[in-house]
Amino acid sequence: MIATEVQNRFITESQAQDIADRWNGAYPAMRSILDAVIKAQRSVERPTVDLARLERVRRELGQQDRGTFKGCTRSPGAFSVSSAYIQVREVLAVTSIGDPDAGAIHRLAGELADAITQAGRAFSAEWEAERATVPAQPVDGGRRERADSEQTERGTR
Repeated sequence: MIATEVQNRFITESQAQDIADRWNGAYPAMRSILDAVIKAQRSVERPTVDLARLERVRRELGQQDRGTFKGCTRSPGAFSVSSAYIQVREVLAVTSIGDPDAGAIHRLAGELADAITQAGRAFSAEWEAERATVPAQPVDGGRRERADSEQTERGTR
């Protein structure tokens, strides 16, 4: 993945590059962990994990890596920071704490979490600023009479 695929108006170019670097370092390990867990769980009579969920995570991680992930069917393919964070957490749930690549995956999850937090704060600040510039509108649209529900409740109709 390249940093230009991490596109979010609230994420800086340097943060996008950090995410891309951590992703490139952790993705092969995440893929191999998921492959191993899925293969092992398929061979047992009673799997201890939700195989369909792990297969979906593996597929979506590949889409994230290629920049073709779609949050919904109508959206263009892209890298989604929030979806990537959810998928990385799913990988961490099945990763052994002693795995040599666990640290890289945890650092990626941290970088994604920081980006989500920063984007959330920026969005909130932007929303508050926009809200402060819009004059307050009466809830009833400026009508003098009471809303229909109020008139019905009081029996004035």
